[in-house]
Amino acid sequence: MYVGRPEGLVRKQQQAAAIAAEIAALMTQIESLGIGPCLPVQGRIAGPSFDIRRTERGWTARA
Repeated sequence: MYVGRPEGLVRKQQQAAAIAAEIAALMTQIESLGIGPCLPVQGRIAGPSFDIRRTERGWTARA
């Protein structure tokens, strides 16, 4: 949870939104390869030949 000044929170929210847009663009690129969709599945993201999961240390991708 963020602890700090309100303007700091707004800045971090803007950064998070920009990163999320980059992730969405990457997922679109993956799907445009034509080998399958990226789908949310039980708390993870499954794609054609990969799986993205949250771990204790952050997010990890497995092929």
